[in-house]
Amino acid sequence: MLKKAFALLVISAALSVAAPAQAKSNYSLQHIYTQCGIGGLIFGKISPVLAVISNVTWDLGTTAALSDSLSPNLCGGQIVARAVFIKENFPSIEQDLASGRGEHLTALNGLMACPAANSHIRDDYAHYTLSPAYQQGKTTENSEELFQIVNDNMEAAHCSIA
Repeated sequence: MLKKAFALLVISAALSVAAPAQAKSNYSLQHIYTQCGIGGLIFGKISPVLAVISNVTWDLGTTAALSDSLSPNLCGGQIVARAVFIKENFPSIEQDLASGRGEHLTALNGLMACPAANSHIRDDYAHYTLSPAYQQGKTTENSEELFQIVNDNMEAAHCSIA
C-alpha cells in the first residue's frame, strides 16, 4: 500500500512539473505520459501504466513532455510503431521485400494501413539497393532509408503517416 501511495505521489509531482509543456500541446497529460517519451516508445501499445511508470522513473517525465512539445505528431502512434518494427526486424523485412512476400512484410503492411502505398515500396527499395549508399551503408542507415521510403510512399498515396 505504501508503494502505491509513493508511486501516486511521484506521478502527481511529475505531472505538475510537465504542466507548462501541456499548455502548448494538443494532447492531454495522459496522452503525453502514455504515448510520448521513453515509456511511450517502449510500453505505449502494451500498457499505459508501464509507460507512465517508465517515463516518471526515467526522468520524471521530462522526455515525454519534451518529445510532445518538439514533435507531437511523433508521440506514439503508427509512425513510431513502424520505425521500431523496421529497426528491430530489418534483415527479415529486407528478405521479404526481395521475395515479395513474407510475414514481416505482411506485418509492415498492416502497420502502414495504406494499401495504395504498398505497390511502390518494393520497387523503390530495390532501386535503393543498387545505389552506392546501400552498398556502403550500415544496417542502421539502410533501415532508416527503408523507413523513409515507406513514409514517402504513404505520403504519395495520401495516407496519414502519423
